[in-house]
Amino acid sequence: MFQDLKPGKHLVMDNFSIADTFRLRRTVHRPLKDPAEPIFVSEKSWETAVIAGKIILDEEKKLWRMWYVVYDHNAEKIRKGLKKSRYGNVGEPQTFFLSYAESNDGVHWNRPELDVYPGTNICFKGYSDVVNSTILYCPEAPEKQRYMLVNRDWYSDQVGGIYIAYSRDGINWRYTDTKPLIHGESDCNNACVYNPERNVYMLYMRGWHSAAVGWPNGKGNQRRRITYSESRDLKKWTEPQVIMTPDELDTNDFYGISVFRYANAYLGMLWIFDDDVFETIDVELCWSRDGIRWERHPERPKFIETEEKGKIGGYMVYPAQEPVICGDNLYIYVNAHSSFPHNTQPEIWTNHVYRIRLRIDGFVSLDAGSQMGNLITRPFVLQSDRITINASVQGGKIVAELAEPYWYDPRGKVVDGFSADDFDIFTGDSTCHVLSWRGNSNLSTLRGKRMMLRMAMVHSQIYSFTI
Repeated sequence: MFQDLKPGKHLVMDNFSIADTFRLRRTVHRPLKDPAEPIFVSEKSWETAVIAGKIILDEEKKLWRMWYVVYDHNAEKIRKGLKKSRYGNVGEPQTFFLSYAESNDGVHWNRPELDVYPGTNICFKGYSDVVNSTILYCPEAPEKQRYMLVNRDWYSDQVGGIYIAYSRDGINWRYTDTKPLIHGESDCNNACVYNPERNVYMLYMRGWHSAAVGWPNGKGNQRRRITYSESRDLKKWTEPQVIMTPDELDTNDFYGISVFRYANAYLGMLWIFDDDVFETIDVELCWSRDGIRWERHPERPKFIETEEKGKIGGYMVYPAQEPVICGDNLYIYVNAHSSFPHNTQPEIWTNHVYRIRLRIDGFVSLDAGSQMGNLITRPFVLQSDRITINASVQGGKIVAELAEPYWYDPRGKVVDGFSADDFDIFTGDSTCHVLSWRGNSNLSTLRGKRMMLRMAMVHSQIYSFTI
């Protein structure tokens, strides 16, 4: 049985907050570049390539902060030449490490010199590599653990997997153990998100229990699936299970996923790898209410798409960890990776980072055309004095009314004074429009009542509503 909606913002991409729709169509919106040119490129002698990871906006300091992974081609060449490990992937000199940058506007970045590795902005190297990692900011944690880094690393040829490092300031990091929390080679981004409803950390990695073992010749990559494990204490983790695998509409590989919590949902930017024909990586949007069962738009539209072939990013693009909210906009940082197909990468590859913009809540909308479309929300007990919508109208209109659930009529029983006839018709474009009826937007007299919001729409889109 469905539970009533809780107070707060509700996205409209599935049937969790919306009980039913008629003549409405879901649209996944593709972000646009802002600005058009790259905003971050390799500059230092040790930066063959830079990969944007975690970006946050410190509102108090009005400072944008970026943690990014650096790849040093020369170090990799030297390390492999030393032949100290089976694959040349253990120990010094390290080839991937974590660096730090700052910005006043999210576009122009500087690399402050840190005292961790004097003369550089490098802040952490781990045991062998810092790559495929996620940073979480945990303000309620003990001071020394305010920042948490979930990282794939190798302590030795035999000991490797998922490790966690902690920091009080995001600059000085340290591991707590030489043993990994989860063994295995998860060589893509390892996304970690805290789930407050269940008080668990949710970890997304590459696959265990995989079907493609490469019979009969031993070839094939059996790990390009999305695998899930969880933990309450960040020490004991559940056995990893495959939760997302390609279906009949997909190519054969999910390269990785960037997962983040947004409003009352978990959103994922799924890396779609075409390993059969084009050797490209594009990004699709997916969503979940519990972080385990995921959905996508049935037409599988691209959310972030590769560039023109021959350009950097012409074959592979993948996002940073999560969007940054700034005003009425969402900003996503995208790694445009090389100008060659995945399986024909040159010995030295380059990339750049660009930024894309989306209206706040603008991932998916419910759209109406020339014929009137309708929606009705799941019931909720009103606990605020107003209801707002994030919506846009193009020559049409949006009309709303409030109705109490009524056993004898699936449409509900309209609340007196808050019918469609009383509604002040919305014809604009707003990320936070306050609904009103005959000029009255104060709903304090309805507090504590159990009701539903019903809307009729023409030539318009709705992205979210807040109760």
